[in-house]
Formats: sequence, structure tokens, C-alpha cells
Amino acid sequence: MAEKSKLSITQRAISSPTGLSRTKQLPFEASEAAVKPTRQVIPEDVETATEKKLPPNELYITMKLPPEVAILHIYQDGGNEYSVWGGNAVTPLRQTQPKKPPDFSLGSLVRDGVAPEDIRNTLSYFSKKHIDLEIRIWLKELRQKFSEQLCLVIADHTDFEIPWEMVELSPYKQRYQYIGALITTVRWRKVIDDDDQDLLLNFQADECRGNAIAYVLDTELNGVGPELNILEQLQAVIYRSSTHNIKAFHTHLQRNDSSCGFVYISSHGTFSKKLHEITLGSSDKKEQQLKLLALRQCSLNLFRGSRSIVFINACHSGRQEAPSWLPHGYCAGFIELFLAKGARGVIGTLGAVGDAHAAKFARELIEESLRSRNLSVAALLRELRFRVVKSLPEQPTTQDLLPFIYTFMYVYYGNPMTVLRLTPSGGKPHA
Repeated sequence: MAEKSKLSITQRAISSPTGLSRTKQLPFEASEAAVKPTRQVIPEDVETATEKKLPPNELYITMKLPPEVAILHIYQDGGNEYSVWGGNAVTPLRQTQPKKPPDFSLGSLVRDGVAPEDIRNTLSYFSKKHIDLEIRIWLKELRQKFSEQLCLVIADHTDFEIPWEMVELSPYKQRYQYIGALITTVRWRKVIDDDDQDLLLNFQADECRGNAIAYVLDTELNGVGPELNILEQLQAVIYRSSTHNIKAFHTHLQRNDSSCGFVYISSHGTFSKKLHEITLGSSDKKEQQLKLLALRQCSLNLFRGSRSIVFINACHSGRQEAPSWLPHGYCAGFIELFLAKGARGVIGTLGAVGDAHAAKFARELIEESLRSRNLSVAALLRELRFRVVKSLPEQPTTQDLLPFIYTFMYVYYGNPMTVLRLTPSGGKPHA
């Protein structure tokens, strides 16, 4: 995607810096091989630009929004309905009428073996008939006004797992106008940190600088070469399952280390309604697994010291569960865990991703961060989504659509202006 001469909100970040399995072949897949959070204050410009009665959920955002930032605020209405409200200083979106959520979790669709063609076609119909016309018109007007400067915060406080990045702006009229490929998007929701404070999303120029550490399950994942190659080029500290127990990586995360800018985890991931069954690591060897609730008990000092970006390249790593005993609207998962422990931002997946694509995607993301140094983490994801959409032929096959589905499964929680500045261990930033 060509960069325009006028700096966007994500590009301005560096011009004035101050912040079950990855894995098994899927049913339809052929043999393809530093600001301390404070209490919530609703932005004044968002409040005055919208209806007087705000939705019941808090925004968990700290400051007045720049005009080129919009919030798509999704909140649960009663037990099994949701409504949407759009916040923007220039063009607000009125609260929509409550409606039943679609049964359209990407994780569930892929698990159930729904073909990529059917997922894509269902997405188009979902965008046309289920998503309110007002929402699509609002986003198109904002995009026309702000172009690539536009940033959308998807503040989804429900547990319905709607794939908002895959919503089409003009279904059946203009091909493949997916929100996540045209607009820089970040996700956000309520997170309570270890100091019992609501973690708030900041909009400020931010640089995440440092070296990389990684855990790679090379004994079970296929095709990890691309990700290992780029990590080795970065002189990353790499814990491979062929030579290290995952506990060594776990121990590293507890160090008091301020030099780390990027934590990468490449493994299987299990997701469950039971929080104690949510894990990262081996698919069956319990001694090679990190459990969500066990990690919650650890200090993980590395994140307090370095506030690094975390990329969990494992199936279901971006999914979150809301047991009935948690406070209403609160979800638990690895995204919530690492943010609560101090990470600047977290990339995770909404479902199961094929091994080969996961490794290729990781390499492309890191390479793009080194090449396009003006782009934030959120904009890097937008760029990769745009590329995979642009590469789709007029009549895509299953093999054409697999990378499309997989790429859109990657979502990011964090400051939309954070730029990743990876450095080799003990060295200077890559040019």
C-alpha cells in the first residue's frame, strides 16, 4: 500500500517519539505445505459529539481522541444481544438497536471445518444483512475524510467473537473492502492490571525499542524455518523445544530486564471454556506447556521492565473466555494476561492457523517492521491484510482463500501509535 506524503497518526509515532494447535492440518486444508494507567476519564470530545446518554460500558481510554481516531464501541445488551455506538469528534454514530449476535466465531468456523469459500461468502452476506447500514456508511465517510490517517479502535466488550476486521464496507458492489485491510485497527477492552488498576489505552507517539526473545516449538510445528531465520538475523535469544524445556523460557520472562522489545511465542495453543485448560506449548506434553492461570501467579518482571510487544503465534491465542463468575463484561485469556503484566501490546489469533502460514506471517511481519520503520504495529497488520486481499484472484480457490482467512485471524491490542524498533542483541537498531 503506497504511503502518502502526509503523515498519518501511526506514522507520526516516530516523528515525535516520547509508547488446539497452530498446527494440525485443518479439515478443509489440502497438503499445503510508559505512562502509568490512571482511572478512566471519558474523552470530552467523544462525549460532546454523541448522544447525551452514553452506553453502559466504560471506554477505558485515557485522553481526548485525535479527530482521525474513531471508536466502534460494542457492548452487551442484556443476556444475548448487543448494540454498537460510534465515537468520533467529527462524525459520530448513534447507538444502534439491540440485536442477536451471529454465530460467527472464526475459531468455531475453522474448528468445524467450514470451507474458506463458505466463510468468505458468509462474511459478505453478514456484512450486507446483519451489520447496520449506518455503521458501514459511517466508516466510509470517515475513511473518505481521513484516508490512511483513519484509525479505528474496536472496543468489543462482548464475548460474541464477531470478526469486525473482516466486515466489508460495500459488499457485492466493490470487491473485498474489508475494514481490517483498509483501516488501521486496534482492539481494546477492560483489563485490570496487577496493581488493581483499569488499564487504559493511550494515544501517544510511542517507540518500543529493544532486542527479541522467542520460544519456538520446533519439535512439533511444521515449517518453522522462516520464523527461525528472521529471529536468528535479529540475534534473538531463542528457546527451541528441541534443546530447551519451555520452563527455561518461562524463567527468562521473570527476569528484571529492560532491554527486550519483542517477545515471540511460536507453539500450539489450546482454548477451553475452563480457564485452567487454556495453555501454550506442546499439544500433549504437559511438562512443555504454559498454563494461563499458572502464568497469572508469576511476576513476569520482564514486561514491567521493558514493556515489550508480545506476539503469540499460536492457535486461539487471541480468544478470550468469560466464565459466569467473572465480573460482567470481563474476559480472561493470554491477551488480557500479558497486558495486565505490563506488555505494551499483544498480537494473537482468533482461531487455528496452519503451521506454514503462521511461520510465513511471522517472518513477513518482522521484515515489514524493519523495512517500513514509520509504520506502527497496527499499521503493519493492516498492510499485511491489504496485501493478501489484493492478491486474491477474481475466482479464488480454497488454496487462494486459506492465506486470506489465516491473515485476518491476527488481531492487535494496544496503542495504535506504537512503533516497533527491533535491535540485535547488544547491537544497534536494524536499518
